[in-house]
Amino acid sequence: MARWCHAALLALGFGALGERDDGALLQIGEKHKSQARSGAVIFYNLFIRSEKDIPRVREIVHEQLNLVMDPLDQEIRINSIGALKNLSGLKLSKDLEKSTKLLAHYDEGFEDLTLHDLWSFCKGTDPQQFVVYLHSKGSFHSWKGRNGRQRYYVTSGALSQECMHMPKQCNVCSSRMTPVPHPHTPGNMWAARCGYIAKLIDPKDFRKLMNSTALASHGPPWCIGRERFSNEHWVNSHPDCAPCDLDTNQSYVVGPAPSSTFDKKLEKAPRFAMSQYTMRSKKCDSETGRSLAERLSEYRYLYSRDPDEDWWGWRHFLQNSSNSAKLT
Repeated sequence: MARWCHAALLALGFGALGERDDGALLQIGEKHKSQARSGAVIFYNLFIRSEKDIPRVREIVHEQLNLVMDPLDQEIRINSIGALKNLSGLKLSKDLEKSTKLLAHYDEGFEDLTLHDLWSFCKGTDPQQFVVYLHSKGSFHSWKGRNGRQRYYVTSGALSQECMHMPKQCNVCSSRMTPVPHPHTPGNMWAARCGYIAKLIDPKDFRKLMNSTALASHGPPWCIGRERFSNEHWVNSHPDCAPCDLDTNQSYVVGPAPSSTFDKKLEKAPRFAMSQYTMRSKKCDSETGRSLAERLSEYRYLYSRDPDEDWWGWRHFLQNSSNSAKLT
């Protein structure tokens, strides 16, 4: 009963002490900035299919890493998959070259290789340390320019001042977090605190687990967060996830970004009513992933626990009248 009352207060926009909980409190400023050291550790998953693709993908890498503020104060760790066996072929600037190292080269592989390295790093470092995950989106195909727009959109958010100084109420920050059809960041680039990342399942095991959840057969992989889409779901998969996002445009909630640039204002995510996300996620035919019961079921399967009272979902799932009855 206590949890239901607390969730009802959150649904009305009030926090544990009755204060407004609409995200505006995150704009208070300097006193909420993290006390972690200023330099983030950036993990970059680089894929280049063939030698002939190196010049084109090199431009993608330059575009993304040129968004790194104060590169000498950051550390960039790259896993190279495919044609590029050393970093000299990237022709980085002197400052970026000093800050960048090759973790490993793989002939083939997926994002979970680099996510695993990020996770392993966080397991053994300061919980307040910031990490950033980037990948060379569009290196395989451009999708008529859509991947280029999405790449800049998500990279600029993950490397933004707002995410680098996310307040204590957040532990994951991205351009856009969407709760449906499963919690994820479209484009899968983000900043996070290591204390949260260390709680997650090893990315090398996560795909197999997502393929065996009770929801696994309820829809295609992108609607469940399984198969390769488990990499997008991973960072938001824990009940302790406290996401924040930046994009103020309520007309874009999921899928390819309509523009590469956007107005940034950091707020708690999901920042819009649940109906806003549901309405724009109809490519997933069923209601899979949009009910409180399904989200709790996945948490229990993956992490053997329910979320705490300040979980974002108590407020958002209560906004759906079809779900509110499940709490009575």
